[in-house]
Amino acid sequence: MAGEHYVVIGNGPAGNEAADVLRSGAPDARVTIVSDEFFPFYYRHRLRDYIVGGCDEADLVVRTPDHYRENDVRLRLGQKVTRIDPATETIFLAHMEKIRYTRLLVCCGGTPRVPEVHYAYRQHLSVMGTLRHARVLRQKMPDLRRVVICGGDMISFRVATTLATVGKEVVFLIDEDAFWPLELTGEVREEFSRALGRKGVEVRQEDALTGVDATGHDRYIARTRGGGAIDCDLVGAFFGFVPAIEFLRGSGLDIERGLLVNERLQTSRQGVYAAGDCAEIYRPDLRNYWVSIGWPNAQHLGALAARNMLGETVDAGGPAESVFEVEGIRVNTSWWREF
Repeated sequence: MAGEHYVVIGNGPAGNEAADVLRSGAPDARVTIVSDEFFPFYYRHRLRDYIVGGCDEADLVVRTPDHYRENDVRLRLGQKVTRIDPATETIFLAHMEKIRYTRLLVCCGGTPRVPEVHYAYRQHLSVMGTLRHARVLRQKMPDLRRVVICGGDMISFRVATTLATVGKEVVFLIDEDAFWPLELTGEVREEFSRALGRKGVEVRQEDALTGVDATGHDRYIARTRGGGAIDCDLVGAFFGFVPAIEFLRGSGLDIERGLLVNERLQTSRQGVYAAGDCAEIYRPDLRNYWVSIGWPNAQHLGALAARNMLGETVDAGGPAESVFEVEGIRVNTSWWREF
């Protein structure tokens, strides 16, 4: 495999796990990771601590650049992929450079989702999915008095409770669509409300954000369906993530919500694979595509994709159980689909 060049787009858990398997299975091949972020592989779940000063950027790092040098994996940070051409086995970078590959793995993850109903005032909404977002929130932290949070992904609960523990007033809006992509019963939603309340978060049940007006520099009025007008310093929108695959439009790859792959994580083009949050994986037993979320699932799929890139025949099969626990409440969110 000395002539092989395995290229991985994405420097998260799926991409790094894949790079480890590729290097182990093909010691003479070239392995390259390309990431549009400038920061090395980091723990995203620790960003909530980072924004309130509970840790520094150095504490977020999973792997330093030395790790890649020692394992002969080329790490290219701050390199945005603008398109790929499977016909010529080429990826194109924003600064006009081309990189040729023999096998390509797309592990580009997701980008924060803002529902269309909030588009009119999305410039006033704060999201958090990367260190870049967290840096902005950390800078604002000393001036925050009251924060309004809408949406119900796992980040929202962690951020809400963390802000409350450092003395910020937090208003959490919960309605029937707050937990996308989860479908939770009213009983479980009540449990979440009680758990948040115990942490000092004000929960407004059956209420939703309907508008945001800027009243000054980093000052807002959040309007709600229940007629509320909440004076606040920040409105956090945490509505989950959607695959960050816009650069793949026009590539000839099959795309729906995410990048479609078969049970072996192969796309519709020879030599191109996908894993992690950006991939929709076909389940023959269900005759449908599903998306995996969560760090452990991303690592698992990254390893499987790499093994198939090396010539094995390994099916993703049924997902291993991945249970998120938020303030003592366990919710199984291993696999989901958007109707």
